[in-house]
Amino acid sequence: MLRFLLACLLALPLFAATPRDTLVIGVENETARINSLFDEDHDSALDFVFSGLTRFSPDMQIQPDLATSWEVSPDGLSWVFHLRKGVLWHDGKPFSAEDVEFTLKQAQNPKLNAPARANFSEIKSVQVLDPYTLKITLKAPFPPLLDVLSVGILPKHLLAGKDLNTDRFNQHPIGTGPFKFVRWQKGAYISFVANDKFYRGAPKAKKAVLKIVPDFNVRTYEIKSGAIDVALIEPNLSKSLERDPHIKILDCKSADYRALMFNFNNPLLKSLAVREAINYAIDRPLIAQKILHGYGFVANNPIQASWANDPHAQGYPYDPAKAKEILEKDGWVLKDKVFYKNGKPLAFDIYAFNTDPLRVTLANILQSELAQVGIKASAIAKNHGAFEISKVDSFIIGWGSPLDPDLQTYRIFGSNMEWNYNHYSDEAVDRALQKARTAKNKEMRKTWYAKFIQDLHNNPPFAFLVYLRYPLAYRTNIHGIKPTILGHHGARFTYDVAEWSKD
Repeated sequence: MLRFLLACLLALPLFAATPRDTLVIGVENETARINSLFDEDHDSALDFVFSGLTRFSPDMQIQPDLATSWEVSPDGLSWVFHLRKGVLWHDGKPFSAEDVEFTLKQAQNPKLNAPARANFSEIKSVQVLDPYTLKITLKAPFPPLLDVLSVGILPKHLLAGKDLNTDRFNQHPIGTGPFKFVRWQKGAYISFVANDKFYRGAPKAKKAVLKIVPDFNVRTYEIKSGAIDVALIEPNLSKSLERDPHIKILDCKSADYRALMFNFNNPLLKSLAVREAINYAIDRPLIAQKILHGYGFVANNPIQASWANDPHAQGYPYDPAKAKEILEKDGWVLKDKVFYKNGKPLAFDIYAFNTDPLRVTLANILQSELAQVGIKASAIAKNHGAFEISKVDSFIIGWGSPLDPDLQTYRIFGSNMEWNYNHYSDEAVDRALQKARTAKNKEMRKTWYAKFIQDLHNNPPFAFLVYLRYPLAYRTNIHGIKPTILGHHGARFTYDVAEWSKD
């Protein structure tokens, strides 16, 4: 309680009360670059500035956006896209197929330090047929293509010949999206003005501000005080707002999960017996019920919220006796309530970001639960930048996307991929992921994803914990907010911001 009061007193709202013509939206994370190719899957600013060839409906169905239609060849290798005419960049220049070609080639550029690159690795060539027609040829069938092409398109006329890693465009972006960038006050806010020439119609709000408020306590206080109009809040803080007549709360589903990541450079955690014992020692239902206050459910694999999930897949039920049995069979001996082997204790650190109260809580719970089976885990909470995820023993990690399952599996669990922070490598997993991303038939993809889930269970890179649901709090004078399925850190909650209005 004292921490909450101090946070509230120290909070310096951008506005005493939000202006009537401006949406003020509280967000947890501040990106380093407003550029769609550098998206870490939770950058809300991209929804304001950019648009892609495709977009998603509230129920996650693919819809045309900058592309109006497309045809695909019977072998699944050739795609022809017909583009929307009359679209203007925020600087007034016309959008064309050359911008799409430029963006897709930059996405494949090995000199570009872009997390999105793996999503475009199956593209063989991109050909401009005319200013509003584009042909994409693939190396192999790639069903996730339409999901991938929701990436924000970049302006060739501003970026051709530039280094996208460092260009000032990343701090002063220009797109074709519903809002134009105005100002970025680092650590405080990003402001936008409505794009009155937006091809789907001018946004209903004239201005918008993304207010950067990493602390959940402060965001909750500012929603209540009226300094913020809309924000995701923590489940345990939603109770304090439920009886406020000026606030509504939308319970949002998500594909966002939390897990304990094992670092395979640590010999102790590379041991399959140790990882299995840890998995059996965790009471996941208790975490979902007591810690998430009903805003979540037990996680067993990374695509559990996807169409590709195998409902018959194995999980790790809570069984502390089995955890001890596995360790004893592996040669560990319990001494003074801690397992030892070759004179060394079964001990490691669990890191979490101290700005994320849920992750800190999860680390502390795991420390307690593992202690009950003789494993000495030390929960450590530190700032972003105070440690490297790829170098610590273990980490409370989060991932998840409602988009095609390939987008949140291949880059994370594939050997040597950019988001494979724990140095995990498994030939069976690699094969299943490659087959799943290139199989033409959806049922065949499901078969390979079932194999992927089983292979992960056989050689677990994580101890999956829980999937989250998100309370989205907003003032009653805000209208047009529609539920959808959110991604990591609640990504996509601003997906339809152009439809939001304010009395």
